[in-house]
Amino acid sequence: MKRIAGLHAPSAGLARFHSDQNISKTWDEFGSFEAGIAKRELTAELTARQHGLCAYCEIDLVPNDTSVEHFVPQSDPVRGATLACDHRNLMVVCRGGSNPLFGPDSLRPDPARFLPSAQNSRSCDAAKGNRSATEFLDPRALPAQPPLVQVNDDGRLEVDVTACGQVGVPETAVADHIRRLGLNVGRLRNLRAAVRAELTKAFLEFAALPPQQTDEHLIAMAESRLLPDPVGILAPFFTTTRSFFGPVAETTLSRPPQAWI
Repeated sequence: MKRIAGLHAPSAGLARFHSDQNISKTWDEFGSFEAGIAKRELTAELTARQHGLCAYCEIDLVPNDTSVEHFVPQSDPVRGATLACDHRNLMVVCRGGSNPLFGPDSLRPDPARFLPSAQNSRSCDAAKGNRSATEFLDPRALPAQPPLVQVNDDGRLEVDVTACGQVGVPETAVADHIRRLGLNVGRLRNLRAAVRAELTKAFLEFAALPPQQTDEHLIAMAESRLLPDPVGILAPFFTTTRSFFGPVAETTLSRPPQAWI
């Protein structure tokens, strides 16, 4: 769970869509507008703003495993239709383990992205569905610091009660968000645990050095793992890495311009 940056203005394709007076302004119409080019532009721009990570679980966004998320669902009886094509209501998320294109019989089998029979492995887009936005925390409105969750060695997200109190976010709201989005399903816990194990192994390689050198290596390691790469992409499961480095991570992330948001 990290803060993400939303769009400040419509993508170029979405702006063209809004300016076209010959079509109705529905999401389905937008999907077919310009043979889908405008939607692909929007998806690419949202993905870039999110540094290549799912807005909910932080897995890396890859082709065929992304979905444009309406935070206020289109089914909302009051705001759904109005916000269906509003850039301020849109994020990009993964398919939450529901896409059979990554199934065991596909050309790209990937159990991190699809488990065929385990419905309790679903998360993110597949778990949220058309549920009301009031049941979830908007990633764009999360505090940049401190993090509201910590990640255990087994990959489980745990609410940081102290941090929630510092920023006035009810701990129950964080716990409900995690539960309703399936962010602690086994599929995601295993992926986070693997990240923690890899970080631990890398740390142990220099842990026996003198304290000053150990600190220097730890800071350099945190910076390399937590900040965007040259093309603006973050490593998957950012919050897991952040939790591993603790105070060192928060010092690194507090430096302007906070390009990780």
